[in-house]
Amino acid sequence: MSDSHSNKAARGHHAEQSHTGKDMQLGTIIVVGAISLLLFAGGVVWAYSLMTSRQEEIRSGGLAATPSKLGQSEIGIVDQVLFETDHRLDDWKAENARRLSSYGWSDRSKGLAHMPIEAAMQQVIASPPDIAGQGVPPVTQIPAIVNAGGVVAPAAGTPASKTPKPGGAR
Repeated sequence: MSDSHSNKAARGHHAEQSHTGKDMQLGTIIVVGAISLLLFAGGVVWAYSLMTSRQEEIRSGGLAATPSKLGQSEIGIVDQVLFETDHRLDDWKAENARRLSSYGWSDRSKGLAHMPIEAAMQQVIASPPDIAGQGVPPVTQIPAIVNAGGVVAPAAGTPASKTPKPGGAR
């Protein structure tokens, strides 16, 4: 038991020394820091010398020639058109507006025609399509309200009538 007690005391003493900084090798840390700073400074000088030598090469060669494809609207697959000179969107909008406001053929061989959008919307409103299972069939009469006594209350201007009662009784 005294042996374990002396080990604990030795470990505690060692822990105290490492926390006080006596075990730290301050000289080694300073040397590593100084070498790192010197390497960094050498890299900066080397990069600067590369940059200045490249600038001299560029200056001695003169100005670069104007690219031969400069000003073309498309180079390869890249669109190069300036916004001020590009009227494609305006042309597209005008073509679509003209098509939406006129009559004409979409595909004459198939018998498909187009008509002004306003006229088409008015036609659909006047006679909604009857698509099976997809909506309400066209209304041919004004809807009436049946009250509790079986009397139909028609819309204004139409006479009232009796509806048959359930079970076939009149």
